[in-house]
Amino acid sequence: MKKSNNTVRIIAGSLRGRRIGFPDHAGLRPSGDRLRETLFSWLHDALPDSHCLDMFAGSGVLGFESISRGAAQAVLLEQSQAVCRVLKENCELLAIDNLHIGCADALRPATLQRYCEPQSIDIVFIDPPFDGRIHQVAIDTLHESGVLAVSATVAVESAKRDNDFVVPAAWHLSREKLAGEVVLQLYSIDE
Repeated sequence: MKKSNNTVRIIAGSLRGRRIGFPDHAGLRPSGDRLRETLFSWLHDALPDSHCLDMFAGSGVLGFESISRGAAQAVLLEQSQAVCRVLKENCELLAIDNLHIGCADALRPATLQRYCEPQSIDIVFIDPPFDGRIHQVAIDTLHESGVLAVSATVAVESAKRDNDFVVPAAWHLSREKLAGEVVLQLYSIDE
């Protein structure tokens, strides 16, 4: 794989201003700065000492941003071995020891159970490649896995055209933002 000059900036916290690289890879599309700033503004009070899960890490910026802003731990799952290598390099470069990377398919409950303790995850990011239309499978997998903590929060980023997924009855939409063709939704869970 050839080297790429793709980088994304961590917006705030202890790693503010640091840039992390990511490779050219089909479907890899980091959340933009403005949408990320909105998301982390929404999560401001929930982040300190939280346990986060990014089901489709890609560039890893959501996990790195979470750690930068005070999360106790972040688990990043990514299916591509090449992308995982870059995630691990970024983790070493930034000397982060509470960010864990799993090169695995996040669409299996057993994968989530392998990388996350039961009922331990406070915040989940679901932001898969938009062309795969896999939001429903991701939501169902997460719900079935048993890794969500009581009163967890789930952030879902999707293309407006693919925003037809159905969430479990215990998930309540608390925030929503439309940015062009992208929809960002924040769900509170009462299990």
